[in-house]
This record gives sequence, C-alpha cells and structure tokens, in this order.
Amino acid sequence: MQLLIQSGDLGPKWFHVALRAIVLMAESKELLKSNVIAETLGEDATFIRKMLAKLAEQDYVQAHSGRYGGYCLNKTPAQITMQDIYKVLGNDNETPYWSVPSTGSERFISMVIAKAEKTFQSVLADYTIQDILENRSQ
Repeated sequence: MQLLIQSGDLGPKWFHVALRAIVLMAESKELLKSNVIAETLGEDATFIRKMLAKLAEQDYVQAHSGRYGGYCLNKTPAQITMQDIYKVLGNDNETPYWSVPSTGSERFISMVIAKAEKTFQSVLADYTIQDILENRSQ
C-alpha cells in the first residue's frame, strides 16, 4: 500500500469515487440521478449505479426509482465513516496464503498484510463524511 500523504493517491478507484459521490449527495438538497453523479465525477453511470445499490442495501443511501427518482443519503454525514464505505464496497477477493504454491513466506506475508489492513481501517474509522465536507478545498 502506498503512503497516501506522500503520493497524493486517492486509493482504490471504487473507494474514492464512492466517497466523492457521497459528498455530492450530502451537499445536495435534491435527489441526484446516477447519470448526474457519473457525469460530475467523470465515471460510467453503470459503475455508479452498482456502487449506490450496494450502499442502499446497507441503508447508507436511499434509492428512489422512477422518472423523478434518484439517490440521497439515508444517514447524516457525521454518521457515516470512511471505514463504513470501505467495508460495504470493499473487495473481499483476498488470496488465502494456503491457496498458492508454497515458498515458505506466504504465512508471514499474510500476517503483515492483515496487520496493515487493520491499521488502515482503524484510520478510516476516525473520519466521517462530515470531516470530508469540513476539510474540502474550494
């Protein structure tokens, strides 16, 4: 994992797109259509809809169907941590150390990666969408 502060990296694409979409919804007084979110973020509308569907399943977002439908937050920005979003949308396609041909180093590598992931998520738990809103540069 790269050091985010040094590289300016936004992390995995799905993660920063989700956070930015949630910020858009937090700022909006109206329902936002997926194509508007997609256009604003420069992303594919299907990608946005799939991501928002997962967030709606976990009650972070409300999805309203129909011609006048769209998406909005189902919780306040202060109630949603960055870790919440990471966990809902995160990819659980990890490679168990016992599933690859052994060189003898897999178990240790697995332990280091698990420790790094735990630390990463604990940092994400410290920040909410409200924090993003309050620390935006215009």
